Amino acid sequence: MIEIGPGRGVLTGPLLQSGAAVTAIEVDSALAAHLIERFGSEQRFKLIEADVLKCDIAAIAGPARARVLANLPYSITGPVLVRLFGACACLTDMTLMLQREVVNRIVATPGGRIYGSLSVLAQYFTEPRIIMKVGPGSFTPPPAVSSTVVAMPFRPVRELAPAMEKLYPPYVRMLFAHRRRTLANNLKAAAPLDAGAAALWDPMALLARTGIDPTRRPETLTREEALRLFLEMMGAE
Repeated sequence: MIEIGPGRGVLTGPLLQSGAAVTAIEVDSALAAHLIERFGSEQRFKLIEADVLKCDIAAIAGPARARVLANLPYSITGPVLVRLFGACACLTDMTLMLQREVVNRIVATPGGRIYGSLSVLAQYFTEPRIIMKVGPGSFTPPPAVSSTVVAMPFRPVRELAPAMEKLYPPYVRMLFAHRRRTLANNLKAAAPLDAGAAALWDPMALLARTGIDPTRRPETLTREEALRLFLEMMGAE
């Protein structure tokens, strides 16, 4: 188990008691010292005092696939999730407590205002489902926002090869860079910098080959349509 942001070890203790081997990633030095004092004698406990955004998740997981448990800092949720998606080969699932608005985006369906790049990426890599809602009164001190626990098991079979999966997040972010633009206009803005490649860049033809209306906006794309467009675009290049 990889636990991100264990704090004072409220969940770390029960995890160790259950028989799990726990690698905890904690950036706060005072909390890290507390965790070492409390769990340092446990053979199945390992502490990494570091910023999770600077950690190699695959190296931490090692040869065995790991599960992730985290109460993520709300300010870095997006970057951490993308980093975890990038380590999908060594992870089986994630159980995360996030700001409620973020979880609503993760599980959103196409066509709504909150559906975006995070929705598409989360639903490509995982099968997210809401477990429980947590109010501000469950924290000390109470935050100004509500939280939700979401289970995100990684899909055992995904459509892209590992090398292509590394290219998928920047592509999805490009699609949603200008939400109010049509797909055709977003793709035009993403033309390759190389003059020769740019001359061959034809978003209208690309969309025609995928059967997607060029006047649609990004938030209307289903998981499957976004993936089909990506595969066609990679082939076109």
